[in-house]
Amino acid sequence: MKSQCFSAVLLLWLLAFSTASQDGIVKTSCLTTSDTKIPQRFLDSYTMQEPPLFSVRAVRFRTTKGATICSDPTSLWAIKSMNYLDGKKKKKSHPV
Repeated sequence: MKSQCFSAVLLLWLLAFSTASQDGIVKTSCLTTSDTKIPQRFLDSYTMQEPPLFSVRAVRFRTTKGATICSDPTSLWAIKSMNYLDGKKKKKSHPV
């Protein structure tokens, strides 16, 4: 029983502190959010992190240089940036 409990806690810990992205790169979770704002053209992608798996609700932006910016998903900059990236993604999948 202790072994099963330990395994469950270990699995939850691993899920909380790292997630695998689509391109196979492991990213750590955001422990806090920041007010960092960069031009949207330097953003490559984003992922959401939500409780209960993560302690902080955040949007993780990946920059074209591979850096991660942890933002409050309710901030105006984050919302506009997610919309920008979603629009960019739609253009790639539906060329005219």
